[in-house]
Amino acid sequence: MRKIIFTMTISMIAGLVFAQAPVAQTPVEQTPVIMVQEQPPDVSVSADVGVYSAYVWRGLVLNGNMVAQPSVTAAYGPFSLNVWGNFDLIDPSHNNTEVDYTAAYTLPLNTEAVAVDVGFIYYTFPGGNDTDATEEIFVKTTFNNIILTPVASLYYDIDEVNGWYGNLAVSQSVEISDAMTAKIGGSIGCGTRNYNSYMFGEHKNAVNDYNIYVSAEYALTEKLSVGALLQYTRLDSEVANEIYDSDALIWGGINLSYKFL
Repeated sequence: MRKIIFTMTISMIAGLVFAQAPVAQTPVEQTPVIMVQEQPPDVSVSADVGVYSAYVWRGLVLNGNMVAQPSVTAAYGPFSLNVWGNFDLIDPSHNNTEVDYTAAYTLPLNTEAVAVDVGFIYYTFPGGNDTDATEEIFVKTTFNNIILTPVASLYYDIDEVNGWYGNLAVSQSVEISDAMTAKIGGSIGCGTRNYNSYMFGEHKNAVNDYNIYVSAEYALTEKLSVGALLQYTRLDSEVANEIYDSDALIWGGINLSYKFL
């Protein structure tokens, strides 16, 4: 950035010098060329860890015990990589240990009103059977600059499931102070026949889950922040069964986030 400012400053000074030079000494009028270096893509690295009363994913209570969920994200311009994990704090031998790897890319659209991300997720389960590992591709569309922020996401499992899961979420953020922001939101998810057959044993397209939540984040410093989440999750009666720990649950927890870059 300093190089860019320095180059632009020198060029502007040169322009002023040429502009003020006597006409007799400048038989051919010349326009100074300003050399501007291209701004390098933004680089960011952040990490967070949350402690929650349960592990809930797409309406499924996968672990009813208290869990820790650490995450690290690195981004370079429109590209990002994330590693996320879930670990049982009550019973470390619980077979619901999970580590997921996500690669995403934000499409270069000529609008700030809509953001579209595409990506790939690799799910692994170190505490269980390696054959349970699976892969998904996804597209997520976020609509900005309106009262509510809708986010439409679509996932397709290309490995174990070969089915689609879709989710429509809306949220509203409220700035409480310069350091604190609160958010309220909800979502609804649905699955195709193949997805629901694999997850629930139900051979039909159906609405899967409903979620309502409130959250808050407080910036302790420019880089460190603490957050809290309280959420209600319920599976639809069309797919609810005894495979998972609960069909409806109020759960939540706290998390710490730190921005390295």
